[in-house]
Amino acid sequence: MNFGFSIFVFKYLKNSISFTLILNKCYFSTKPKQEFQNNSSNNNNSGGDNNSKKNGEKNNKFKLDNRWKEILGRAGPNKHSHILAIELINSGEAVTAKKINEILAYCNIKITDQELKSLINTPSFTLTNLNEKSRTKEILKDKLGLPNSKERIPGIYIFTHLSTGRKYVGSSSQLAFRLNGYINLSHKESGLLTPLLKKEGLKNFALQVFPFYSNYIKGSEIVLEQYYLLDPSFTLNTIRVANNPSGSNSKSLYMYNRDMTILYFFSTQQIDFIRKLNIHHSTFTKHLENGTFYLGKYLFSRVPVLTAKVKDMSYLDLGLMLEKDRVKYNKNKPLNSSSKAVILTDVNNLENTIVLPSLGKCVEYLQDKGLSASQVTLVKYINSGKAYKGYLCKFL
Repeated sequence: MNFGFSIFVFKYLKNSISFTLILNKCYFSTKPKQEFQNNSSNNNNSGGDNNSKKNGEKNNKFKLDNRWKEILGRAGPNKHSHILAIELINSGEAVTAKKINEILAYCNIKITDQELKSLINTPSFTLTNLNEKSRTKEILKDKLGLPNSKERIPGIYIFTHLSTGRKYVGSSSQLAFRLNGYINLSHKESGLLTPLLKKEGLKNFALQVFPFYSNYIKGSEIVLEQYYLLDPSFTLNTIRVANNPSGSNSKSLYMYNRDMTILYFFSTQQIDFIRKLNIHHSTFTKHLENGTFYLGKYLFSRVPVLTAKVKDMSYLDLGLMLEKDRVKYNKNKPLNSSSKAVILTDVNNLENTIVLPSLGKCVEYLQDKGLSASQVTLVKYINSGKAYKGYLCKFL
């Protein structure tokens, strides 16, 4: 069986927004060999170099659409967090809550200047004789609890290399467990800090710990870590974005139509396809790896097809479209009330409307919000047309 593969070679013209599409061919196991043309040229159907002159034709340079520049993280609101962070460090500008919110937009973290100031002023304690392991562990136990304790204290930590002043900042939702790994030198060797710790020993480092006892709000450790990552003195950090969203060199994922002329959705994280589009992870992985069509209509790929038209759709509209396709595709499968898709609307914010694949998923969503819910209860409210604890639920 021949698995699908795609070869796209793009030559980037420095200091220009133009790209040259050299080769654009796709082969799929589920259909005959096809060649996709550059949509900006009506006469070139060979998939070859669109800048070549043929029979006296003029050169046709492929022009990168502004929307694609945003998708690729080079401009606009979708500019990659890593690029935003490096630009801010190089600019020398002050770090503000607004700047941190822009960088951490990928994980929906927002903070005010007052909250940021409170986090920066978090009390800390410092350990210098780290090579005295028993004493160090005793202090960490007293301040943070045991590594495997049920009571988890979040916060950040800063290692300073005493002879050079180079620093590393990290964060954890369970400081005791994370720091115990450093003291035991049991963490996997990666980046710059861990290899240096193992090479020179703990005696050459100081450790400053910022535990959140009372001023913690969700994501506090990530926010404060990001604040310090924007300080150029933290040269032992190789990545300048907290929580490292898919890595600075991650490849985006795309959802196209069958012939890849329309782009419906993209993300740097597979979890977005699972949570936002309600696609099961095994289903997504199967179609991505095999180059087969999801619901017989959609193709998942890691390759940016710059000639594809970008379809602007909200998550709700995209979810509704996919749900209709699921109904058609699965028309021979029996459906009951628990397997029907559900639309859930926040009555206090009508824009917060999502499509969930089943009543069970709706229950899980509400329980994650801290609300008690069951399928029996939701069915009653659906039938009555009334909102349940601020949410209006109905079958699609």
